[in-house]
Amino acid sequence: MRFKCNASALIEGLQIVVRALPSRTTNPVLEGVLIECGPEGVILTCSDERITIITRIDAEILEDGRGVVPGKLFNEVVRRLSEGDIDITMNERFMFTVRGSGSRTNIAGQDGDLYPNLPRLENERELSLPQDMLKDMIQKTEFAIAVEDMREVLTGGLLEIENGDITMVGLDGFRMAVRRHKLGEVTENFSAVIPGRALSDIGKLLSDAPEAFASLSFGGNKLHIRLEKTEIYVILLEGNYIKYRQILPSSFATRVVVEAAPFKRAVDRAALMAREGNNNLLVLKINAGEMAIESRSEIGDVFEKLEVQQDGGDVNIAFNVKYLIDVVRYIDAEQLVLNLNNAISPCIIQPADDMDYIHLVLPVRTAVTR
Repeated sequence: MRFKCNASALIEGLQIVVRALPSRTTNPVLEGVLIECGPEGVILTCSDERITIITRIDAEILEDGRGVVPGKLFNEVVRRLSEGDIDITMNERFMFTVRGSGSRTNIAGQDGDLYPNLPRLENERELSLPQDMLKDMIQKTEFAIAVEDMREVLTGGLLEIENGDITMVGLDGFRMAVRRHKLGEVTENFSAVIPGRALSDIGKLLSDAPEAFASLSFGGNKLHIRLEKTEIYVILLEGNYIKYRQILPSSFATRVVVEAAPFKRAVDRAALMAREGNNNLLVLKINAGEMAIESRSEIGDVFEKLEVQQDGGDVNIAFNVKYLIDVVRYIDAEQLVLNLNNAISPCIIQPADDMDYIHLVLPVRTAVTR
């Protein structure tokens, strides 16, 4: 195998695929990058058996072949080369030689035939989505996905297609984020739970360009995503996802509209003190068209006051500071709407101009809110 390519192109390709390198594995060949040279150019592949990422780079192919080179080391070697052309060869003993910028590095590799075959999908259902739409859905829900849970299905995000809508849901038992878009041309209904780590990697590979599309194929317990030069295979999580619609309250006693920018600044300031304490709490006191935001710890306290539009009764309610910070970080709007019932019922927070983005946050019961 031998090929020549631009250093920046190879670095870019490696940055895409090494996201799928396993942190630990019992199969040593998965610690490497599979490099294949052929008519389609140079194809790079990494996999941890839960997610497989493949990308193609343009190169001058001097000799076809395939082999596996240690992923982390190869990535670091290439990153340290100057811009310009790189010449990479692999001999019959799978020894890789990297030449560029007057440098030569030899790296022992492995036979490409040892690398696992790509996953195969059966009874595929295919869907085409704008990449910026899918990226928006991932970014606005992935933070709410459980990192660890006895119910493995909750460590993934639910992608649901129903009645012409596409919805993504993340929840961890304390909060929930729901993002919905219209897909009027899609008539069939189905759902899949995508592992949280895979969602994060997918989101980073998606384009913001409105003309860029992603093709998603679902088959059995697998998902195949095709982008322009990159393909992603994901093993989906199995199990029954929580019926999230049943968690959402159907009515509210109090509706509050607050200007987003001053609310974000006030929450951010109050959070500094809340994090110094043992309980990490922010208390919202909504009374007669005003919202007080309070936090305290052993070394001090913070008091913030904002004017709000209030429809309904007064409410005192407390939240874990982390969850409220996440709300203000991910909602981009001029005004926020807080829908509440009482101090111990879930609070629904949404952008005032976008009812298809929903945050549900469970409150913390305290002596102040009883």
